[in-house]
This record gives sequence, C-alpha cells and structure tokens, in this order.
Amino acid sequence: TTSCAGSYAPIRPARIATYISSPASGPVDMGYQFDALRLGGSNKKYVKKEAKRGYHVAAIRVTNNWDRELNFSRDLVLQYGDRPIVPVPAAIAAQDMKQGVAIYLLYLLLNFNIGGTTDARTGATTGGTILPTGPFFAGGNMLGASIANTNMRKEFEAFDLTNRTIKPGETVYGIISVREMAVAPMRLVLRGDTPPPPAPAAALPAAPISAPAPAPAPR
Repeated sequence: TTSCAGSYAPIRPARIATYISSPASGPVDMGYQFDALRLGGSNKKYVKKEAKRGYHVAAIRVTNNWDRELNFSRDLVLQYGDRPIVPVPAAIAAQDMKQGVAIYLLYLLLNFNIGGTTDARTGATTGGTILPTGPFFAGGNMLGASIANTNMRKEFEAFDLTNRTIKPGETVYGIISVREMAVAPMRLVLRGDTPPPPAPAAALPAAPISAPAPAPAPR
C-alpha cells in the first residue's frame, strides 16, 4: 500500500568512503561529496525534487587542525568556486525537497467491485459488492510519504553545521544544501577581520595670502 510513496535512505556522511579533498586552507581540512542523496540509496523522489528545485546536496567532512575551537558560522566562510556562499538552512532545504503527501488522496477514488456483471456493450457494471479499498491505499501512501519526509528533515537537521563548534583536532561531518546552477569546487577559509574604512584624505594647507604691495609715494 506504500509502493507509490518514496522512502528515504539516510545519507550517513560519516560512512561515505570517498571525499573530494579541498585545497589546504590554513588550519582547516575539508572534504566534500556532491550527489549525496543519490549515494544514500533509493531516494528517487528526493533526487527529482533536488533537481527540480535547483539544489545540490553535499556531504562534507571538516577537521580542525588548529589549537583553538572554531565556530563554523562565525570563524569560517564556505567558498564555492571563486566566491563565498551561505548554505540553505537545513529545515528550509528539507521543506523545499519533500515529496507531496496530499496527492495520495486521489487513491480515495480507487475502489473495487467484486461479483458484479459488466455489460460488454456499455462497459457498465451492475450488482456485486464494492470494496472501499481507496482509503487504505490513500492512507498507506500518505503515511509512508510523511514518515520519509520526517526522516529526511531529521537527518538534515542532525548534520546541520550552523553555529557548530569544532574542537581542536576534531573531525565533524555535515550535510549542506546549496542552490546553484552547477557544482563547483568547495573549500573553507578563515573569516578575516573586516578591514577598517580608509582614513579621509588630509586637507592640503591653504596657500598664504600675500600682503598687497604698497602704493607708490606721490612726487
């Protein structure tokens, strides 16, 4: 009864065997793997939603090689290609990519007639017993889709690195969702201090005013 509703297979970033290593950037090592939903398993409905909504879901691995704690949001900037980006919050990404639930209400119309007589000319069926199987199909698929959506949201939120503190020597795993036209190399860089605004140009000293020349003495 849940054959039409898509299931959700967890990504489990810590179990991914191969990560693409980013170029070394200061005290942080990062690895990433795009197409994480497809690698997770039978997530066909979610993979379709990912493409339709313009997302790229990636699993990431971050190691802090520094001697102090790093906060993912405060201290690090995610570079996507040649520019910085901010990943879509986990709850919003999960909401955008969830599969429909109410669509399975259409199964309410699916009922079977047993023991009736069908007119070969008109195709009409008379007599027999109508089995209300529609509610069972509808309910089963709606329940399956709802559970799958909840499982995806929970995993996205569990591996959301927003404001995550990474201790010295610690390796953490996360799931990030970005809305970009194409995939691009990613890396993490330390957030630099904002440079102070340039000082105003010093005013040039005013030119001295010459005293008027004395008038010639009368003859």
